[in-house]
Amino acid sequence: MKTATVLVVEDDNEIRELIRLYLIKNGLRVAEASDGATALREFENVRPDLVLLDIQLPGESGLEVCERIRGVSNVPIIFVSARGESEDIVHGLQLGADDYIPKPFDPAVVVARVKANLRRAPIYRRFEPAAPQAAAHERNVSGKGVHIDTKKMTVHADGREVRLSAKEFQLLAFLASRPGEVFAATDLYERVWGSDSNDDPRTVMVHIYNMRKKLEADPAHPQYIVSVRGMGYRFRGTADR
Repeated sequence: MKTATVLVVEDDNEIRELIRLYLIKNGLRVAEASDGATALREFENVRPDLVLLDIQLPGESGLEVCERIRGVSNVPIIFVSARGESEDIVHGLQLGADDYIPKPFDPAVVVARVKANLRRAPIYRRFEPAAPQAAAHERNVSGKGVHIDTKKMTVHADGREVRLSAKEFQLLAFLASRPGEVFAATDLYERVWGSDSNDDPRTVMVHIYNMRKKLEADPAHPQYIVSVRGMGYRFRGTADR
């Protein structure tokens, strides 16, 4: 099995070294950058499996780096930052970040969250085991104009390809695999992000908002991911009228 590589982008040398040591100790490869420009070069050279990204960086900010990466890749991105204000968290998630870890942090928690995001990167590994007769459909999920290939990690809506971040893809694929079922934001957070994460349902709401902008012809009147007032969200399946 290929050893996963994590790109750690942090301008504080001591914090970066601490994260590096813990990740290596837990069997991960590490690439490093201390500023935004170096981070983007390393991203192209190393092609990491996950990016740990500080918001406050010299030159290009972590938010700008996140946006640049999201233009070319859906690799998982986790913000690690002392800037814990709601607007920074929401902005980062809107740009396509998958999760965030506030400073100060426990390095063991960082490792746990990195491993959790790496485990969940392909959503099909989180599906319930398929029955033998359903094995032929294991790789694909379809419904009402949306086709999801969980092996290639591609999404098509009304015939056009839609670029989603890793967590957006996981969230959509999970909902689409259970059409018609209603899930509260907290349930979706637990199932897609897992118990290792921040337990912040705002993350789900922002990701669904982003997905609707990409998937829907009219995001204000969604046809695919429907809000159920007071309960949560459901994926509108082919049986829906």
